[in-house]
Amino acid sequence: MSGLAAIFQRDGASVTADYLQRMCNALRLYGPVKQSTRQFGNLGLCWAQAPHFTPEDKYDVQPVSAAGKWPCIFSGFLMHREELGAKLGIENARLKAMPDSALVHTAFQKWETRFVEHLYGEYAVIVCDTDASRVYAVRSHGNAPPLFYHESSQRLVLGSAPKAIFALGDISRELDEQKIADSLILNNQDAERSFYKNIKSLPLGHLLVAARDTISVSRHFDLSGVSRIHYVKDADYVEAARELFSRAVASCMRACKTPAATLSSGLDSTSVVAEALAYLDTNDHDLAERMVSFTSVPASGWDGRAQGFRRCGNESAPVKAFAKKYPQLDARFVDSADLPLDHDLDKIFLLAETPPFGIKNLHWVMNIMQLARQEGRNVILNGTSGNRTLSFNGRGLYAKLLRQGRLLQLSRELLGSDNRGMQFFGLYSRAISPNLPKSLVRKISALRGNMAHIGWKGHSAISHEYANDMRVDERAKELGLDDSYAGFKDNPSMMQAMGEGGTRDMGQTVNYAMQALTGIQSRDPLGDQKLVKFCAAIPDTQFMKNGKDRLLIKRVMEDRLPAEIIHADRGRQAADWHMRMTRDLPKYRQDIERMQEDADMSRRFDVPRLKALIDNWPDKTPVSASDHPDYLLATTGLMRAVSTARYIRWMEGKN
Repeated sequence: MSGLAAIFQRDGASVTADYLQRMCNALRLYGPVKQSTRQFGNLGLCWAQAPHFTPEDKYDVQPVSAAGKWPCIFSGFLMHREELGAKLGIENARLKAMPDSALVHTAFQKWETRFVEHLYGEYAVIVCDTDASRVYAVRSHGNAPPLFYHESSQRLVLGSAPKAIFALGDISRELDEQKIADSLILNNQDAERSFYKNIKSLPLGHLLVAARDTISVSRHFDLSGVSRIHYVKDADYVEAARELFSRAVASCMRACKTPAATLSSGLDSTSVVAEALAYLDTNDHDLAERMVSFTSVPASGWDGRAQGFRRCGNESAPVKAFAKKYPQLDARFVDSADLPLDHDLDKIFLLAETPPFGIKNLHWVMNIMQLARQEGRNVILNGTSGNRTLSFNGRGLYAKLLRQGRLLQLSRELLGSDNRGMQFFGLYSRAISPNLPKSLVRKISALRGNMAHIGWKGHSAISHEYANDMRVDERAKELGLDDSYAGFKDNPSMMQAMGEGGTRDMGQTVNYAMQALTGIQSRDPLGDQKLVKFCAAIPDTQFMKNGKDRLLIKRVMEDRLPAEIIHADRGRQAADWHMRMTRDLPKYRQDIERMQEDADMSRRFDVPRLKALIDNWPDKTPVSASDHPDYLLATTGLMRAVSTARYIRWMEGKN
């Protein structure tokens, strides 16, 4: 994922070499190998190359153009290259010497903006039409390098990091207060809004088209229009899914050395690793190294407690059973013992220019990537998108059956569950709740004492006065945020939200920063757009039937995963967070004291509530209100507040 930037002088003025060089210099952090700029009258492009991740990267020279026609810059990696090459009439021998950027450039020349219909993978692209004085920018669906932009009547500036835009020196670097307020209540629905005023983010799965007089942004990937798939036999769905999954993993194995993998006890990452090992057993590659996996485990001193029903905080036992089944795998366990939760947080601010969302997982993710790099690997596989594709649970079916009055089948689904609690209480949580107004769900949850479903007041450290001033409740309603977590009315809407939510978009900037820090590119085979569309098109019963969920992945991986994985309780990552926070409590107390001393900070944060939490810190990992009345603030809100406050101070130069 290299660094990209572009300038489009919409007023017709020529782009200056000085501006292009400033932007290119700012991108060196993301592309240290080499940098280049090209000027085409009122259009200019910058490219900074990251370390080589694929064998074809050594041939990469950008911007790509044919006698100045359709100059193009690309970041990311393509999947299903052979299929694309065949469509473009490129023979395999030539394809092996073509970097992804050249393939994309060829595709644009053939199909213009319809080229997105033929591209798969995780990518961002900027293409210029020098004849018509127009710019196109695209990000792939699900996962993609970030693209930010600033627009005015005279100029459009794009960059894979805000610092490339600010490098011009004439665009003010101001905090977007509304974004701060929204993010503090975990409202990330507005994917176009960045943490900087007048700097927008191009959302995942969208296309930007800029001309001299107009700029439009539209969705190019939409599951709502996917044609339904109906096969005669259940086995046909399994076979089709197995084939798509196999091809997706094979595409992600295109690397200079055998990719590493993150491995948990869940169905997703274990399936990815099992399929990757099967690929390594074939003769379709030149990879020589043994595959190595990394599993995060709690450090010594953890009290053994994990939040959530039947949640497992230490996933090592099922993973060891998996490794026993696959002795060719070098499975390693990482406890990140000495690392704090805020490990390398200042570096993330510098490179992501955003406060990370999942801060409690930051330390072990960074640690694993650094360990993979020490092993000489620069690609790491994960199964992040499995829960919206192959291992989708299908639970939107409950609400749909109730709404359609199919009560007999609804009863059969509830009673068939292996979870006895679901048999008795699932009618409300899975079927009734998603169909109720969210305000009513919050009231019912409050009456039941379920703090997890009462909205931001249960988990956020935002001050109520600031929340009212910033209209966070009104914006949450306008943007369609369900902070009651009532569930979804059907499966397609659940899949769409999981693939395009603003939280996922924010995560892309942090992934981009971690790649720059570690030299490791993360890849998610289960996010392959072919697999995404297939899973959105097949019947609900392929994911859930008679109360048994995640049926598709269990059938696809039949006999390939040990029973210990199939029947494992869901893992709880960073289960030892309380131990790590307790160890560093004096540091976090100082963070809160700094909030109190700063008038702007004390206006944003509920400092008295945060101080009360620190002063009455639970002596064991809180998993419910019976452990601590403000347990959700401890588990979610405290570190979110600390991270956000530090980010603001960093942005304002006060750290």
